Amino acid sequence: MYILGDISYTDIPNFLLITIIGMLLLSLVFGLFMNKFILAPVFTFIVLAICAFILPNFFDIKYPALLGYAVFLTVISLILSAIFWYVTKDSRDRKRRERRAAEERQAFEDKQNRARYNDTDVR
Repeated sequence: MYILGDISYTDIPNFLLITIIGMLLLSLVFGLFMNKFILAPVFTFIVLAICAFILPNFFDIKYPALLGYAVFLTVISLILSAIFWYVTKDSRDRKRRERRAAEERQAFEDKQNRARYNDTDVR
């Protein structure tokens, strides 16, 4: 039996695997698709902290070890979020510039159309 501290890894290996995969998926979804980089670490910590206080009721595990695991995965998620933010920074800036140019172009065209309409009305 593998024992490290108070956690017996033969009792809840599925929990460990599911939480790592869940943290990775949360980081990917919030970081790359939604551009909400800070939400992944926050949700990871909240969900795992709640689990840290619920799981000791069903397994022979103490909550400080699970809470430490929650902090560990939160730090990993924060690092991933920082990497995703840095990697997608250029594309976000490019999209922002394109959107601003399109808005300025539309405003200029609207102004020209109004001026042209007002000129033909007077004559």
